[in-house]
Amino acid sequence: MLAPLIVFVAVGVASTLAFHPRLSRSSFWRATVTPLASIMGSGFLVVAPLLHLTVGRYAVPAMAGLLAVAYAVGGVIRYNIRCAEPLLKQKPAADGNAGAHRLHAACRAACRIEMQSEALHVAERVSHVVLAGAYFISISYYLQLLAAFALRALGHDGSPLTAKLIVTAIIASLGVIGTTAGLRSFERIERYVIALNLGTIVALIVGLAWKNAELLASGGWTLPEGGVTGDPAHAARVLMGMLIVVQGFETSRFLGTEHPAEERIGSMRFAQWISAGVYLVFLGLIGVMFTGSDAPKTADVTAIITIAGLITPTLASLVYVTAIGSQFTASTADNAGCAGLLEAFVSRLMPGRFVYAVVAGVAIGVTWATDVLEIISLASRAFALFYAIQCLVAVLVSIRPPHEDKADTRTLPRAACFSLVGLVCLAVTVFGIPAG
Repeated sequence: MLAPLIVFVAVGVASTLAFHPRLSRSSFWRATVTPLASIMGSGFLVVAPLLHLTVGRYAVPAMAGLLAVAYAVGGVIRYNIRCAEPLLKQKPAADGNAGAHRLHAACRAACRIEMQSEALHVAERVSHVVLAGAYFISISYYLQLLAAFALRALGHDGSPLTAKLIVTAIIASLGVIGTTAGLRSFERIERYVIALNLGTIVALIVGLAWKNAELLASGGWTLPEGGVTGDPAHAARVLMGMLIVVQGFETSRFLGTEHPAEERIGSMRFAQWISAGVYLVFLGLIGVMFTGSDAPKTADVTAIITIAGLITPTLASLVYVTAIGSQFTASTADNAGCAGLLEAFVSRLMPGRFVYAVVAGVAIGVTWATDVLEIISLASRAFALFYAIQCLVAVLVSIRPPHEDKADTRTLPRAACFSLVGLVCLAVTVFGIPAG
């Protein structure tokens, strides 16, 4: 009975999200799905085994901590959408006669505004370079996960060389396709893969709830006895290296051509609320699956397949398909995003279409220099650095002189909060380490 229910839930949710007229016509929902899919796309595949094998029964509080950090960073991004974007659309004023009359109070104020404007534009440009670097890593991250799941589906576990060859072949193919025809053709299937991904997540939660109910009824329900594995400081650094599992909300920042600012702000917040609830429920329900003799014992990124198989083989098959499809579409989206960011910097050196070849070359290098656990930590640290620079952008905007002599009493507290979030992101960048 459980297997048909799993299929019914997955197909029902996926079909509703993909084809329901009201959702397909809703601009707000489309703006919500993009960050939601990015947050949930790969995180739900790896977060449970990594957290439970690192902090044991404290997995849910640890997840809550990661989500709190992500929501604070999301607040910074939302502030930048509302307040920084209008300023960034204005080019810094020309220097003109700024050297004259520097003792005049009005001139000093104008010079200060001009310097802050220049610093704001520089920080934003630097953040885009850092984000492009993070995309290089995330492309490899998504495809290394894809290869891990594909090899396990084929019964070839534990073959890092084969996995790297698969990832290299896919990245090279994307580079060729992007250079010759662009990657827009893949955007047509992204909507359906996202719907299937979210449908599978709901089906997995239903299956876990069913399993918990069965164990409660039979008196076999227990939680893992283990706590933090090893040194707590080491566990904290591992958690820092897992920020990537709740990353993706920043995609709303770059949807300005499709959605107005307030819609992007509201939809990003909504996506973070939904993903937070799903993650906490998911982690709370899956803990019982780490107590039996068949439970995963190592930090294996494909351990979710073992867990799904313990519920029903049908669910394991569904997770296989979803994992491979969602990681491929995520990699193509980041490939296109990275190429778009780089094109502005290299347009004078080469035709824009050749940027895809550059992206492919760097992503292949990252693939051969890392393994799948290292790439999770490296991606987390790269995005954390982007977030830290976005915090600097928010600070520069918040301390700008008020217009029309209207002082904002929240300026210093707000700047202090942005600075604190930025320091947390820098700590993740410096101290995050891989699990295992």
